[in-house]
Order: sequence, then C-alpha cells, then structure tokens
Amino acid sequence: MDNIEIRKHLEAAEGYAALGMHDDALAEVDALLAQQPDHEDGISARAFILLCAHRYADAEPWFEKLLAAQPKNVDGWIQLAYCRRRTKSLDAAIEALEHARRLRADHPLANYNMACYRAVQGQHEEALRLLEKAVRKEAAYRRLACEEEDFNSMRRLPEFLSLTGQS
Repeated sequence: MDNIEIRKHLEAAEGYAALGMHDDALAEVDALLAQQPDHEDGISARAFILLCAHRYADAEPWFEKLLAAQPKNVDGWIQLAYCRRRTKSLDAAIEALEHARRLRADHPLANYNMACYRAVQGQHEEALRLLEKAVRKEAAYRRLACEEEDFNSMRRLPEFLSLTGQS
C-alpha cells in the first residue's frame, strides 16, 4: 500500500468519524491495517474512533498498542486513562494518567482529569492544586469544572468557588 492510498484511507476514516459514522470510519482504518498491521497512524485512528464511539473496552487495547510504539504520546496516555476509568477502575485510570503527567507536567487536560480523580477520592487540596494548574493553562477548564460531577464534593469550598469564578 503506497502513501497516497494510506492517506486516502485515513482521510476517509476522519471524514466518516466526523459525521458520527464510526463503523464506516473503522472499515477504512481496518482496510489500511489489513495491509500494514503496525501502521501507527492506523492504530491511533482506530483507537480514537473507538473512543469517540464510546467503545472504551474496545479502544483500550488499541491505545495500549499505540503506546507500546509511542510511549511518549501524552494524548494516548490521557485517552487510555479515560478508557480505564470507564472499564476498569479509578486506580487504573490514575496509573495511566500519571504517565502523561510525568511526560508533561503542565498538560492542562492531564491536570484537569487528575483533579477530577483526586476530587472523587476526597483529596480536595490536591484536586484544587491540579485544577488551578489546568485553569492557568486553559481558561475553558474553569467553566467545565462548574458542571463536572466529579467535583460535587467540592462545590461549596470557597477555594473551588473562587477558582471557578463563582464567588
């Protein structure tokens, strides 16, 4: 399979995924992977399409395969944590997310997600510290935190209200 054909499959998969046509998107990626099973862009595309389709248990091994080839892929670690939170446990999600944060301690999504996990664990001080790091890098997380159920146990804390602009 030449680079033009590979690009066509990946672009078609991206288009189908954007339209919510996940089965068609997967068919395009699978056609590529049938010819080149270790193609990293194909593996990545399959993992993200499954994630978008809310097929977390199916996505998880594809993220693991991607990370075996690209262990410094911060976004891959974050998405693996997201899958594990829904398929395994909070502890498994934290373990994956810690990899992302070791690679990039200032990553706003990694810090936001870890803040969520720490809030669920009742570690409010740590959750606030991580949320503040996320908000400093990406102001949009301030609004997201206002709606995030993981922060329910912290809603009335003055520090949370101040950080989210609700005080």
